[in-house]
Amino acid sequence: MPMRTLWIDARAGIAGDMLCAALLQAGGDLGELQLEIDKLALPELTLHTQVVTRGAFSCLHFRVLSGEQAADASAPWQAPGAPPSHDHSHSHDHSHDHSHSHSQSQPDSAKTNPASWHAIRTRITQAGLPQGVKDRALAVFQALAKAEAQVHGLPVDQVTFHEVGAADSIADIVSACVLIEQLGITRILCTELPMGGGPVSTAHGEITAPAPATVTLLKGWPCFQDQRRGELVTPTGAALVATLATPGPMPTMRPQSCGFGAGTWNPSGWSNHVRVVLGEFDQDTTPTSVLELQTQVDDMRGEEVPALLDALFAAGALDAWSQSISMKKGRPALLLSALCRPQDRAAVSRAMLRHSTSFGLRVQVLEREVLRREHVEVQTAFGPIRIKVGWLGRDRLQASPEHQDCAQAALAHDQPLRSVYAAAQAAYRSAHPE
Repeated sequence: MPMRTLWIDARAGIAGDMLCAALLQAGGDLGELQLEIDKLALPELTLHTQVVTRGAFSCLHFRVLSGEQAADASAPWQAPGAPPSHDHSHSHDHSHDHSHSHSQSQPDSAKTNPASWHAIRTRITQAGLPQGVKDRALAVFQALAKAEAQVHGLPVDQVTFHEVGAADSIADIVSACVLIEQLGITRILCTELPMGGGPVSTAHGEITAPAPATVTLLKGWPCFQDQRRGELVTPTGAALVATLATPGPMPTMRPQSCGFGAGTWNPSGWSNHVRVVLGEFDQDTTPTSVLELQTQVDDMRGEEVPALLDALFAAGALDAWSQSISMKKGRPALLLSALCRPQDRAAVSRAMLRHSTSFGLRVQVLEREVLRREHVEVQTAFGPIRIKVGWLGRDRLQASPEHQDCAQAALAHDQPLRSVYAAAQAAYRSAHPE
């Protein structure tokens, strides 16, 4: 069956409201979204969209309005050209006016501290939202809570969200999760992210972008720095991407729709928007993004290579190998390579540099597709052996005995490895005929 894939082009920046706007323009239903947000029992929140121009592009702007703001939804909410900040009057993340108070009426579960992680978790858990929406929203807030706890040196359960605790900010995160569910998205990929810079205002005073929580959330994520200033990626945007997406370029797919979500800040010289492309992927494999780490050495002894490969696997590498190559002046050398998940980049990089003689390495993002896998145990004269089975839809394409099981059985029974391997294959064919 086709896999619904979302690709997020966030090289200009990303925030929660921007992602919501892009998803709405890509096919989300604002009326259905409002019905879901009403289930949060937040006070008089109205979702509003407006078509705006950012650079050369027509974009959608998404706002969450309180009761008094909804009466005049067309009123300007921030002067064009004003730089974004990270406090509750900023508009890169929450592109609506936060002039309403955090002490407005709340349900009993959130009266004591509506911005606490406990209160937010309780509100989302008790809401009548689809389970998939709850799971995503709670995962995003959990990531935010851990990041804030690390930054401020607090236990996670004592975290209070100053920047993302207001009712409309909760609605931003839940809205993004509702739209992902609404559009049937099963896989999300996102580009590398810009870091921005310069001073921004927060509830903790003036700090320098990127915000510490943003950096913490994006550990292992490909990021870049250019000459643009301001808070280009907010903690909410970082949490949504880091929790729900994997890094990577636009994947192979059939595009179905696209959307442009505007940030409130309208700078000159570049377009402050996030773009999404929604498409379908027909192959019944599991596509994922992985990182390939490579380095080349001409002064490393061959007997050191097995220890290096063992260290790479221990650090989390999905695969690792070496190749003989020729370097400049015809010197014989080794090309050392490893594949790993983005979250394992730091550990695998450290292992490659520590256990090789290299002074550096290269990293690139790759798309990886794997068959759906399962393990089946078969009984042989040499004991139980696991068989790794690979499926493409309903077609069984591969059935391979696990090497380690066969090697241990061969050693225990003093038999050639090929005999154990053949016995395992025969036992599998007998129990699972074509």
